[in-house]
Amino acid sequence: MTLWFLARAAGFTALAGATVAICLGAWASGSSAGRRLEQRESRMLLQLAHRSAAVVTLALLGLHAVLLVVDSHVAISVPGALVPFTAGYRGTAVGLGTLAAYCLVVVALVGALRGRLASSPRAVRWWRPVHALAYAVWPLSIAHGLWSGTDTQTWWAWSLYAGSTVAVVTAVLARLTSEEQHVTAPLATARQQLATSGRRA
Repeated sequence: MTLWFLARAAGFTALAGATVAICLGAWASGSSAGRRLEQRESRMLLQLAHRSAAVVTLALLGLHAVLLVVDSHVAISVPGALVPFTAGYRGTAVGLGTLAAYCLVVVALVGALRGRLASSPRAVRWWRPVHALAYAVWPLSIAHGLWSGTDTQTWWAWSLYAGSTVAVVTAVLARLTSEEQHVTAPLATARQQLATSGRRA
């Protein structure tokens, strides 16, 4: 049972890590252009913390999966853990967790290659939509925990789920508000008008 307890602990900690990573990423990239210039050092620190939280979350997810496969308390094989919705133990719920892990791996790889991709205009265009898969990690993780977790009915599990919900929704709303303000800012409007007039000419 020790491995089972450790697997559950790693899963909950990974959820907390994913929440922190998403919130830090939204906060760091959602600031206005003026604020980015004024607080470039703070933004760099936020990005570093965001990436560190993502790396820790990946490590915890890997530990969570390995412990579940090794432990004999539940029937989850290596193929069941790697192929979504094929696990012998709560296949649908475990499959959602597998999808969340794959999304996070893709996001982490694309994030790590950001510097190299920045030199290609084509890559820059699809980098942001792919990186936005991070927002899919969180609801998939919540659903996985609610449907597969044996601690779902405990108050502390619900507190973690609720706290994660509030944190992520607040961070996303703050980012969307910041981007809307940036788009409607005088400088952004002037640039758009210049670009439009240039195309007409």
